[in-house]
Amino acid sequence: MTAGITAMLVGILIMPAALLWLGHRLRRRSARVRGAFWGAMTGHVAAIILGMTFGMIPPEEWMPDDRMRGAFALWSFLVLPLVGGVIGWLRAPSPSPRDL
Repeated sequence: MTAGITAMLVGILIMPAALLWLGHRLRRRSARVRGAFWGAMTGHVAAIILGMTFGMIPPEEWMPDDRMRGAFALWSFLVLPLVGGVIGWLRAPSPSPRDL
């Protein structure tokens, strides 16, 4: 099993389970966790769209060194939710002193 296939399987199987766990009782969590959840969810939806688009390229159009298809069809399922989660975590508003 190649690293790309492993990344795709982790992104397809483990990432939704992690998002499901993270989304449980989301209203009770901090603003940073909510931002990370929605960022990761947005990244996962974008990865699904990219993965399906590049995954449906007919085999006749594949080239031996087709790196773009492998990057978008395999790695996007793992990388985009992680990047979205980090962006959501960093962009979350910090609590004001009156909220503490």
